[in-house]
Amino acid sequence: MLYTFLVIVFVTVCLMLIGIILIQSSKTGGMGTAMGGAAVTAAFGGQGADKLLTRITTGFAVTFMVLALLLSWLDTPGSENSAGSESIISQKADSDMQGTAPALDIIPEPEATPASEEEN
Repeated sequence: MLYTFLVIVFVTVCLMLIGIILIQSSKTGGMGTAMGGAAVTAAFGGQGADKLLTRITTGFAVTFMVLALLLSWLDTPGSENSAGSESIISQKADSDMQGTAPALDIIPEPEATPASEEEN
């Protein structure tokens, strides 16, 4: 339940972050002027809009990072691994070490040579 709620909040923050970034005006005009940048500038003034949008972007970016770390720490529900368990690489190495590898002969047995067969 908590995981699902956090995923929904995470996706919402992602979409809002994309929208805020697209609304910001760039030095060359960009999407900010095409998508109502003049309305934002008229509402908050020239410098006020830039400062406000920068602060909102920073807030969404920090929230995005915190939620991403929290979701990765919580782990997906129903998975066999829980937070703080062994890594997949360690589990694979442990399973490989449990006698699944074939035994290797270090010193090969001497083979019969054709010369020794002719002598018999």
